[in-house]
Amino acid sequence: MKFIPPLLLLLLSLQVSAQEQFLSLDSAQQAARQNYPLLKQKQVLDNMTRLQIQNIKTNYLPQVELNGQATYQSEVTQIPIKLPGMNIPELSKDQYKATIDVKQLLYDGGATASQRELQETQKLAEQQKVEVELYKLRQQVLQTYFNALLWEENITAREKMMEEVKQKMERLKAGVENGTILASQTDILKAELLKTEQQLFEAQTGKRAAIQVLALLTGKDIPASIKLQLPVSTTNTTEELQRPELQLYKYQTNVLQQQSKLTGTKGLPKVSAFAQGGYGRPGLNMLENKFDFYYMTGIRFNWTLWNWRYNRTERAVLQQQEQSIQAQSETFTLNTKMQLVQQSSEITNLQQAVEKDKEIVQLRTKVKEVSAAQLDNGVLTVHDYLTDLHAETQAVIAHKTHEIQWVYATLYYQVIKGY
Repeated sequence: MKFIPPLLLLLLSLQVSAQEQFLSLDSAQQAARQNYPLLKQKQVLDNMTRLQIQNIKTNYLPQVELNGQATYQSEVTQIPIKLPGMNIPELSKDQYKATIDVKQLLYDGGATASQRELQETQKLAEQQKVEVELYKLRQQVLQTYFNALLWEENITAREKMMEEVKQKMERLKAGVENGTILASQTDILKAELLKTEQQLFEAQTGKRAAIQVLALLTGKDIPASIKLQLPVSTTNTTEELQRPELQLYKYQTNVLQQQSKLTGTKGLPKVSAFAQGGYGRPGLNMLENKFDFYYMTGIRFNWTLWNWRYNRTERAVLQQQEQSIQAQSETFTLNTKMQLVQQSSEITNLQQAVEKDKEIVQLRTKVKEVSAAQLDNGVLTVHDYLTDLHAETQAVIAHKTHEIQWVYATLYYQVIKGY
């Protein structure tokens, strides 16, 4: 066993610990996809299609049947003449036969090949349905992750506010003891501290709930204290769509086209070889009324020349279904592009709000700092100071909220497009 230096072990443990303390959106997305139970259906569909194709391939393997028959008939074939010196036996009215029939398909107009292609196409369509559901999961993870981010920023702002209130309480404590400041002033700060603690608890509960949802989606044990990383915003605003729903519409159209192709093979001729071996009474020689072995072999040809245009009508129905899917695809594309326009407007508004929020926070911080200095000098009441502190805190929360919402809006724009 190789010796690992203690320092290296410490570095590795610190690295693992750091990875466990942070959760990125990409890692959450990947873990949720791997954990989602529906993902297993893709492998199930692969196995089902493989078994179905194995069955279809048996069409070109020899088919063997064992048949038996016992009959009694009211009349039998008779020769209506009698020849001198010749005894022509009469056939029995009870007749028996047992046969083994072997059939080998030689040509089926491409029906078997079309069936195999249809199964493969149907598999792709069903698997794409899974991808559509997984894409919905991606949206759910994105929304939950950013909800947790919003609560996390709210927690940070409340904790900072509590720290400032505690500092002011400590500074005013000496004044109360000296009798220069009324005790009611510190009581106001205590009440504000309790109110902020209540708001902090609400934010912590909100983040905990979002983390629990992420833990269920990803299948991982995620601690409530974990830090979330704000993803990088994207600026690609092209409207080229790559949604899995559009690919599903294509696969569904391919399925209908393949079904139409299979329907077309029903009107083509089919050729097969056959062999039959049997034992019964009478045998092939109808003039011998006894049990005997016999066999026959040959080629069988079948061609349906007229079936009341059934195949043509069925293909027409499939064409109508194709047009229906095309209409659904065009409708989906139109609605998605309208969503992109709305989302682009949302991104612009949030970006403008973030820029204004920066100036507001700076101004609110300056006002609060002046109020804090005036409070320390005894020229401002605690109530007025708390008003300015509240305004700064709300400005910080609004700034962080708009910033997170802006990043979310840019990422959701990509989600709408299908990236």
